[in-house]
Amino acid sequence: MGNSYYGKWFMLSVVSLGLGGGFAFLIGMARAPFAEKYFPQNYFQHALVGHVNLAILFWLLLSTMTVWCYHLKTEGLKPALWLAGIGTAMVASAALFGGGDAVLNNYVPALVNPVFFAGLALFFTGFSLNVFRFAKEAAANLASDDMVLNAIGAGVMIGIVLAAAVAVSLVKLGPDINDYQQQMYYERLFWTPGHIQQFLNGSMLAAVWYALARLTTGGELKFWPVLKAANKLFIVSSVLLFSLLFFMDPMDRPMRIGAEIIYGIGLGIPLFMHIANILRQAKRDFKSPASVALYFSIAIYLYGIFIAYGGFDNDTRVPAHYHGAVTALTLALMGFAWHMLTKDGLAITFPRLAKTQPYIYGVGMILFISGLFVSGLFGAPRKTPGTAWTDNPVVLASMSLMGIGTLLSVLGGIAFVLYVAATLIKNRRAA
Repeated sequence: MGNSYYGKWFMLSVVSLGLGGGFAFLIGMARAPFAEKYFPQNYFQHALVGHVNLAILFWLLLSTMTVWCYHLKTEGLKPALWLAGIGTAMVASAALFGGGDAVLNNYVPALVNPVFFAGLALFFTGFSLNVFRFAKEAAANLASDDMVLNAIGAGVMIGIVLAAAVAVSLVKLGPDINDYQQQMYYERLFWTPGHIQQFLNGSMLAAVWYALARLTTGGELKFWPVLKAANKLFIVSSVLLFSLLFFMDPMDRPMRIGAEIIYGIGLGIPLFMHIANILRQAKRDFKSPASVALYFSIAIYLYGIFIAYGGFDNDTRVPAHYHGAVTALTLALMGFAWHMLTKDGLAITFPRLAKTQPYIYGVGMILFISGLFVSGLFGAPRKTPGTAWTDNPVVLASMSLMGIGTLLSVLGGIAFVLYVAATLIKNRRAA
């Protein structure tokens, strides 16, 4: 597997997740009442930038590329892989050594550091090269009755919209950051591309859920014909959101209301339909990492989405929501990684750990999200280390719950990286 093209993207994604998990540990402990005093507070924001970019943005895009390369017949480009790898290393080093001011804007928090931005540009260039490489085959797959390929086809089309949104955002803002307050510049730059990426993540959830579900049944799943249209709705919705960028400022309230409406119709409804179709057919096997990952992924996704439907202010309910939506894809991808390894004939190293890992990560994320959600109900601020701002026992208890969830989810992430890396290394030595 390591010598295959998709295998190299997979290994890079695991490295990115491992690095991001290290930053996540620092973040969680810096906010937990029992550990905050042992961690340097002035490094919290840099660790947050490193975590979000490596464990969320890069991991998801690298895993997306892995799944695409695994299923599509078109051969990917070698320069795309090299650019993504160099970009990942540069962003990780910039966050690790804490150079430059940390700007905690949404979606792609930034370090005002040339190494960070150069790494970001190289990474996205590498990703975009393969997006356009796969476009022809992906467009044909939009008519496929294979729901995995159908959803992947939608994802590649959304990738093109994503690349266009980045270019238009850069042109609209211009290169002179001094024209804006720093936080607002990067918020405007990444807001629309970040929202469009959520449609890409939605298409990936559908693709990986169907891939995992058919493992539980041993064959293809039936589907309602409307689900092919639902995948196309992902694309239409992303284009619609992109078009708003030409007429509205991302900071304007009408733009944000429009995005919420587009999300509710173009992202929420299709995924609810896919979930209903999958749950009526998929089998439950509590000893299979693929099956456990599927059901935990769906549960965590629904948890995060229902938090959003309940509404929230600028408090910790926001990260509770998006961690539900995003880590649902992470857990599904972990289950799919187990499938790729076994499908390639590799004997899993630490098999018991591999079977336990989805439980550890899934339970950890549910506790983590619950802690943030309850704290947010009592006004806990986002992106703020420590608990000096409150003496409310409910908040302190919920933040402790968040800390326990952090430890479990980090341990689950470590377990995933450990058994995958050990399996790949053992296979390479044998080869």
